Amino acid sequence: MPTLSPTLDTGPAGSGVAEPKPALRDRLAAVDQGLLIAGVTIAMVLVGAIFVDGMFTLDNFLTMARLSAPLAILAVASAIVIMAKNVDLSVVAVVGIAGMASVQLWNKHGFAEWQAILAVAAVALVIGLLNGWLVAYVEIPALFVTLGTWKLFEGLFNVSLLDTQNYPLPRDSQIVAAIGSGPIPAVLALSVLVGAWAFMKYTSYGQLIRATGDSPAAARLTGVPVRPLVVGTFVIAALLACLVGLLQLGINGGYSKAYGSGEDLMFNAITAAVIGGVSLTGGRGTIFGVFAGTAFIAIFVNLMTLLDVSVVTSVVIRGAILLLALALDAWLHPRDEETAKSDDL
Repeated sequence: MPTLSPTLDTGPAGSGVAEPKPALRDRLAAVDQGLLIAGVTIAMVLVGAIFVDGMFTLDNFLTMARLSAPLAILAVASAIVIMAKNVDLSVVAVVGIAGMASVQLWNKHGFAEWQAILAVAAVALVIGLLNGWLVAYVEIPALFVTLGTWKLFEGLFNVSLLDTQNYPLPRDSQIVAAIGSGPIPAVLALSVLVGAWAFMKYTSYGQLIRATGDSPAAARLTGVPVRPLVVGTFVIAALLACLVGLLQLGINGGYSKAYGSGEDLMFNAITAAVIGGVSLTGGRGTIFGVFAGTAFIAIFVNLMTLLDVSVVTSVVIRGAILLLALALDAWLHPRDEETAKSDDL
């Protein structure tokens, strides 16, 4: 009886050669980072429920959802710009202008509430258009453009319109007070997340944003209108940042410069987007990942507050988390020669 020799059936038919297993980096890169962060967030909630008093209560979760609504919306704004291979720091100025200038126009300059809202929205539109034009057409790196417009517009409004540290919401407010009351902030943030998800997944504009971020040169060769598309991402980010400023005004019943002009919120928003899987190399990430990253940051900040950890220590830990997320992203998605030659942040 003839002896049958074993054959390898894992390779191509008839080759007899086994296919090599994917490297660990390739296997991890294929996993949705948003799902990983969602799992870590759930684990963090369970640990907090066991060891931290007051963590696992309905009131605490409702409070977190309400207070983290501005973060979720600004994280979406940051993610859309980052997916197109850019970054927007000027959202800090837009948030502050929307919160403070609207009150000043309303209280001291005779604007009706809706007129003040339209005025700050128009300013946000101008900032978004200016950012987009300088990045897309003048071809100045987005990091420097948005740093410049942040300081420029913040300074202009501080000198010309703002004259105090505190800007309480007027008692006769109807629109801003309504969007900041009860569960409305959480509902509004969820609506923005769902809308952004549908926009990025099902519209040609959203898909072209990914294509542009993945490879601007290839997108141009296929006829994608890269320059107008980049301008559009900055406009979207600015308008969402304006909404965040008005939402904070309604939630807090006022706006105070004593708590800073929004740098911490912007830092948290970018962190939420990056740890949720939005790659700074562009073209990669999901809105679900942004949601998971926002939930992670919200739970983390809540735990630090309940544990009475100092604000400085909390910021240090968040900085370390952001650096780890950036290092992980660089390892999982290394820059190739084509990426290195295309537009940097």
